[in-house]
Amino acid sequence: MRKIVILVAMLVVALSGFAQKKNVSRAENALYDPTESSLKSAQADIEAAMKDPSTSNSAKTYYIAGQVYYKFYEEEEKKRISGKTANQDVKDEYLVKAIDAFAKAAQLDELPDEKGKVNPKYTKELRRNIETYHKYLINEGYNNYQRDNFEKAIELWGKFVEVPSFPIMKSLGLEKDSTYNEMKFYSVDAANRVPKLKPVAIRYMEELKQAGYKEQSMYQWLYEEYKIAEDTVKFLATLQEGLKKFPTDMFLMGNLINYYIYSNKIDEAIGYLNDAIKREPQNSQYHAVRGNLLLNNKKDYDKAITDFSKAAELDPSNSLAQAGLGLVYVTRAEEINDKASSIRDNKKYEEERQRAKTEFEKSIPYLEKARELKPDDVDNLRVLRAVYLRLSRGGDYDKIDAEIKALGF
Repeated sequence: MRKIVILVAMLVVALSGFAQKKNVSRAENALYDPTESSLKSAQADIEAAMKDPSTSNSAKTYYIAGQVYYKFYEEEEKKRISGKTANQDVKDEYLVKAIDAFAKAAQLDELPDEKGKVNPKYTKELRRNIETYHKYLINEGYNNYQRDNFEKAIELWGKFVEVPSFPIMKSLGLEKDSTYNEMKFYSVDAANRVPKLKPVAIRYMEELKQAGYKEQSMYQWLYEEYKIAEDTVKFLATLQEGLKKFPTDMFLMGNLINYYIYSNKIDEAIGYLNDAIKREPQNSQYHAVRGNLLLNNKKDYDKAITDFSKAAELDPSNSLAQAGLGLVYVTRAEEINDKASSIRDNKKYEEERQRAKTEFEKSIPYLEKARELKPDDVDNLRVLRAVYLRLSRGGDYDKIDAEIKALGF
């Protein structure tokens, strides 16, 4: 009785395997004259075969599955080309399914047979299909981007980027094509439009930075992302690493210096500027920024004047240098006045007041030049207004006061 049960069970398995092979054959036949109903039947047949143990490890099963799925995509694409309305969701789903099925077929096609031999049957065609069809992911991703379906666009472009890593595709060196980095770049843009996808944007930025694609921009963008995330370790490392590669990048330099200033690490900030000036002694802005630190943080007026003067010499249109020179003299004048207030000797008091007045007057040409160069610089205008008040030049005071109010302050 037991033998009969075993024989019956073996017969059921054999019949099942036979049925699934018939499913694969039916699905394959449907490809020759595809209709909506025949494709749906073919899909049902091939997906049954993909699940059955007797055919689930067959390269042919997935090879046919890829073709069936691609037919769904192709039929919708034909509608689009002929001016009819195509179902974008169907195109997206089945194009990805086709590529994944071909990749699975390629994997199974490389497995040894029962004799231990590897005899791939579909490799050339699978490679050709994947290489051709995966390029369509670019346009389909763009279609979704245009519909504001950014998540789907990223998914499709991500699949495009993934293909070069498929074992069957590695020998082609597809990853060297700049298009793959371009898709990552566009994915960054798409991901930045969806808050929850920020990690995806950052991952692609890091990959693009490592690949050297728009590397300078990637350092700048990553700094901004890490700063928003309040990840001080990463944004500081990004600035420092970026400046080693792009030492003349004013964005990176400025933000690194600002970080050190706000962290009250003025010596470090000046140190970076010293290195920058050694590399680019003709860079007016570096001298102006260092002059600003020497003035406001070190109170070293003589060195500040030297830096501001050098910056103005290199670039007379540098408003920071012009305003900085004016501010040095104003600061000196204010210090003289402060000290004079404690002098009891009237003669010495007046002498110091006159000396302060002279310093105020020295500042005017520079502050006015800065005003000419940058008329909307409210900070400079306020300093200039204060100078005219100190010198009792009411008409000039009123004019600058009116300009400040016109700016909304």
